[in-house]
Amino acid sequence: MIRWVFVAIAALTAAAPVCAVGGDNVAPGIAVAEDDLNVPVRGVIRALDQAALSTELQARVTTIGFREGEAFKKGDLLVAFDCERYRAEAQSADAVAREMRLTLESNQQLEKFRAVGKHDVEISRARVDKAEAEARSMKSRLQYCDVFAPYDGRVAELTINQYEQPQLNKPFLVIVGQSRLEIEVIVPSHWLSWLKPGTPLAFQVDETKREYAARVVRIGASVDAVSQMIKVIATFDAAVADVLPGMSGAAHFSRPNG
Repeated sequence: MIRWVFVAIAALTAAAPVCAVGGDNVAPGIAVAEDDLNVPVRGVIRALDQAALSTELQARVTTIGFREGEAFKKGDLLVAFDCERYRAEAQSADAVAREMRLTLESNQQLEKFRAVGKHDVEISRARVDKAEAEARSMKSRLQYCDVFAPYDGRVAELTINQYEQPQLNKPFLVIVGQSRLEIEVIVPSHWLSWLKPGTPLAFQVDETKREYAARVVRIGASVDAVSQMIKVIATFDAAVADVLPGMSGAAHFSRPNG
């Protein structure tokens, strides 16, 4: 009999709801939304402008304008290649196109005297089109001989030396912009009831030990089904010269009243 009494007591204890006295006691493992804001969420700084540069040219590097860590301005020369062979090929293609045009003009004159047929003229015109297309293709390669900076930034990675020939389509230079930075943070999805684009936050960067004012600009498109978290993107309210892409920190949000 005593054994059955103990079993009944244990069953009643397990089934009884957890009661909070004065709101102080909460069942273990149950998160309270109001207290989430007291815990900062981690974030990382990303550069909007970032590029890994490669080339289709089979040419040696003649000039390297900037080394790793150095800053550059938009329009600065980053890398130059030895393109003498490509220039010669472009000139040769131009000469072939000019020859085809002269042949076409000659056949057009001969057609007036019925010395050639219309098909001969059309064939000459098609050869002109082909030669001019090849000439344009050759010239288009020349624009890649000098690589200019598309924006202000710094060199993040350089894997080529002067006089070396980079591998085809394999990145040899990585650049990052410094002016357009974003903060990526992961927050609980139930914050979406009040967190909107425009919501302010304070982001404390670990590396600089400083706090910066920021503002939410975008919210992720989906919630992670397992963790019930969502990505939020923010930008700094003012320019931050001492902050670099890849730095991390803690974001502090304040829930708006009401």
